[in-house]
Amino acid sequence: MPVEVVVALAGLISSLLSGLLGIGGGIVLTPLLLYAPQLLGAQPLPVKIVTGLTVMQAISGSVLGAQRHFAYGNVSMRLVLLMGPPAAAASLFGAFVSRDASDQLLLVIFAAFAILGAIFLVLPVDAQVATARDLKVNAPLAVALAVIIGGFGGAVGIGAIAFILAALIYVLRVPPRVAIGSSLGIGLFGAAAAFIGKAATAQIEPTLAFVVVVSALVGSPIGAWVSVRTRTDLLLRILAVIVFLAGIRILWSALTGV
Repeated sequence: MPVEVVVALAGLISSLLSGLLGIGGGIVLTPLLLYAPQLLGAQPLPVKIVTGLTVMQAISGSVLGAQRHFAYGNVSMRLVLLMGPPAAAASLFGAFVSRDASDQLLLVIFAAFAILGAIFLVLPVDAQVATARDLKVNAPLAVALAVIIGGFGGAVGIGAIAFILAALIYVLRVPPRVAIGSSLGIGLFGAAAAFIGKAATAQIEPTLAFVVVVSALVGSPIGAWVSVRTRTDLLLRILAVIVFLAGIRILWSALTGV
């Protein structure tokens, strides 16, 4: 099977989940692109090219998903503008640093974030009772979280949206549905910055990047439509399972090379 077809299918699946769960899709796209080509008889993709493609998916999926969630009133622009720019600066730095990092280190970072994020997502939710417009958060803490998560997200190419989502809900106590929509907007800043760093260090493959973007145009709006019609507790549990399984598989690869 041509690698372009595999990338298209992987992009469609991850974009559907991007709009549904507010995760940018990279947390799913990374393991799919690492393992699906070999399973389907296509040419394997290098880790750094995979991280570049997940950045492209994060950008396209975030734009479409955030736009749809904004229309539903689930995006806090104050929170997006507070956390987005520092996440972008940190992501740009992380993307440049990743050029000289080993594949094994990048996989370990990805796995650590995935497993920790999954644990957070199954904890009881003690969120504020507030709309996107009335939301109140600890600004210095929000900025610090954006910098830390954005830096590591830029390095591994996932925009860190899944982990921003967990931080919004369990640290800043943002209502889950608002957190899902806002995390896409925040992650867009980081993903755009990470793209600049990845492109400048030759970690973007143009043809496959185009395939990923087209897949996102189809999948992300459908996922967002389903998201607003699904219970938030169910969405968080689905996300936790996906993130945990991805983290375990990536960690196994980092430790064994398989």
